[in-house]
Amino acid sequence: TAATSAAFNITPATASVLVFTVQPTAAIAGDPIAPAVVVTARDALGNAATGFSGNVTVDLTVGTGSAGANLRGTRTVAAVAGVATFPTINVNRSGTGYTLTAKATGLADATSGSFDVAAGPVTQLMFTAQPVTTTAGATLPPVQVAAQDSLGNLVPGFTDAVTLSIGTNPGGGTLTGTATVTAVGGVATFSTLSIDKSGTGYRLAATSGSLTRTSGAFS
Repeated sequence: TAATSAAFNITPATASVLVFTVQPTAAIAGDPIAPAVVVTARDALGNAATGFSGNVTVDLTVGTGSAGANLRGTRTVAAVAGVATFPTINVNRSGTGYTLTAKATGLADATSGSFDVAAGPVTQLMFTAQPVTTTAGATLPPVQVAAQDSLGNLVPGFTDAVTLSIGTNPGGGTLTGTATVTAVGGVATFSTLSIDKSGTGYRLAATSGSLTRTSGAFS
């Protein structure tokens, strides 16, 4: 005759490794990664180590994404029943192929899958190639104006027209050449501009819709 034992439990062993149980997904620069990244402590057999309550820290893996990128937000979280959740972490630079590393004292590190970060909406214009001192009447070296988000990331989807004019005019000069250019990949390039009068401290003004930016001084 068959017999059934009394109930008994199997508990996880001591935590030994970390695992990304909710991976980072594509995000917008400066916005929290959503859904929130989750890291779980597990024992050597892959069981969730519910007794682990140590601190878990996540950071960007060196060599991935864009130069100068930083992971912001609360990067160190105390695990609850073996689980650490990171609802505020975000990356400040747009780029592709980012990965995260999770660390906790005494446990093997974990590396996430790769994810991309896109630029946010356009909030500013920036002279990425400034006008430089040039002979009166000669063509200025190409001047470039880029559309950027609030964190200074290039917004490659920006294709609006950008117009340059003389913002500060110490010599009473006239700007000639093609002064209105449609941005390509978020950048407007002006390669035919010249000013007919000599002067020290000229500045150009870039305008696109409600966005404006003044260049550095040149002569």
